[in-house]
Amino acid sequence: MAIRAALAGKTYITPALAGEVFQAMLHPPPPGGDPVMRLTPRQREILQLLAEGCSAKEVADKLAISPRTVEFHKYQLMESLGLHHSAELILFAIKHGIVSS
Repeated sequence: MAIRAALAGKTYITPALAGEVFQAMLHPPPPGGDPVMRLTPRQREILQLLAEGCSAKEVADKLAISPRTVEFHKYQLMESLGLHHSAELILFAIKHGIVSS
């Protein structure tokens, strides 16, 4: 299904990821407050691994997901936190205690 979608120029989202997106839409985080509370457990896990220096492929291997899914989560993280660069994402993780410096 993923290959067919890609060949048709569409995006394929795994059922597990689609469920997370759906839940996030049903229960959006309150504005303001602790930005870490806006993260899903999976986003936190991915952010921690990225901040520890793992590549998207390494994160994918550790979590048994595709590197594309890791990149999607990374994009969603940056979008929801208002960040524009990977370095800002790593700095966010350090500042908020998701990973130690």
